[in-house]
Amino acid sequence: MTSHTRLVSWHGPRRELDTQLPLPTKSEARQTAASSFIIIPSRTHLSTNLLPRQSAEDLDTPSPLPQSQESLESALKPHDGTLPVPSSRVCKGTSKLTRSQTSIGTGYDLANAIFSPDGRNFQVEYAIKAVENGGTSLGIRCKDGVVLAVEKVIGSKLLKPNANKRIATVDRHIGVAFSGMVPDGGHFVDRARDEAVSWRDIYKFPIPTNALAARMGTYLQAYTCHSYVRPFGITAIIAGFDPEEELPVDGEVGSGPACGAGGKVAGKKHGGPFLYMIEPSGLYWGYYGAATGKGRQAAKAELEKLDLASGTMTLEQAVKEAARIIHKSHGEENAKDYEIEISWISGRDGPTKGRHVEVPEELKEEAIRLAKEAEDEEE
Repeated sequence: MTSHTRLVSWHGPRRELDTQLPLPTKSEARQTAASSFIIIPSRTHLSTNLLPRQSAEDLDTPSPLPQSQESLESALKPHDGTLPVPSSRVCKGTSKLTRSQTSIGTGYDLANAIFSPDGRNFQVEYAIKAVENGGTSLGIRCKDGVVLAVEKVIGSKLLKPNANKRIATVDRHIGVAFSGMVPDGGHFVDRARDEAVSWRDIYKFPIPTNALAARMGTYLQAYTCHSYVRPFGITAIIAGFDPEEELPVDGEVGSGPACGAGGKVAGKKHGGPFLYMIEPSGLYWGYYGAATGKGRQAAKAELEKLDLASGTMTLEQAVKEAARIIHKSHGEENAKDYEIEISWISGRDGPTKGRHVEVPEELKEEAIRLAKEAEDEEE
C-alpha cells in the first residue's frame, strides 16, 4: 500500500497548526466516519478534517488536533458502538437545579403560563404578594345595602388630600374598591366600566352585579394564561345593589336549591345587595364580609364577630363598623399617616336612592371619631 502525505491545517482560536499526517484510505475513512467520527469542513478551504466526535458540553470550544502520530492512531481506532455515559458533574448539577426550581421558583417564575412540578403558578403568587403590600380594603353586606371602606396610606405630606382614590363607581348601582397596585386598579375599573356599558347597549338594562363579577373574573384569569402579559397586582371588591323586581313566577327558577330552583318562595324578589371579591387569579366568591390588603387578617377576624349572615345590620351601623375595623387593622406599629375612604349603596328607597356614592362627610367623621374612642377604651 502506497503511503501518501497530505498537509492538514487546523485553525483554532488565534492559532494555526500544520502537521504532516498520513492520509487514510477510503475504506478506513468510511469505517471511521461511521463509527465515531464526523466530517467537519475546514473554515478556510474545502479540505475535510477528521475530528473526534465532541460531547454536548464541548461544542462551543473545538478540541485541538492530536499532537503526535500515536495519539492520532489511537483516535482513529474503530468505535465499539457504546454510547458515552454523561459525567456525574452534569447529572448532579441538573438534579440540583431541579430541586432549586421546585422550592423557590427559579425557572418556573419566568412566565405566568408555566406551572411548577408541584402545580404552583409563581407569577400569580407574586401578584398576591403585591396585594398584601397595599392598604386594607373591606366590604360589608347589610340588609339594606353594601358598604366599602379603604385604608389609603399617605406616602408624602405634599400629596393633595383625598386624591388617588381607591374606590370608584363602575355603574350607577355598582362600586369597586381595590388593594394593591394603583395603576392596575385603574385599568380594572376602566375595563369594568366598558363591560357595564356593553351590557346596557345589548340588553337595555343595568348589568347585574354577579354578571360583572363573572366577566371581570374571566378577564383577570386570561392574564394568567399568556406569557406576554402579567397578572393584575390587585384584589378587587365589587359591591352592588341590583334593582329589586317582582319575579313572574314564585321563586327564582334555575338558581339552585338555596333560592328555590322552581319551588315556591313567598314574596321572592330579584335583586338586592351583593358583594364579591376577585383575586389576581380570577377566582371570585360572594361574601357577607370581605377584606384584603396588608391588614386583611385582623379585618377578617373583626368581620367574623359581626354575624353578618343574619342580615340584621343597617347601613349606618356598617359604616361605623367599617371605620373601626380599618382603624384597628392599621395598627400602632404602622406610623404612616393614612386616610379612610368609605362609600355605600342602598336600594331605591334608601339613603342613596340606588346609587353608589361616598358617605356624607358628617357621618364619616363621626365614624372615625367613634373608632378612635373604641381604641382608647380597649387600651
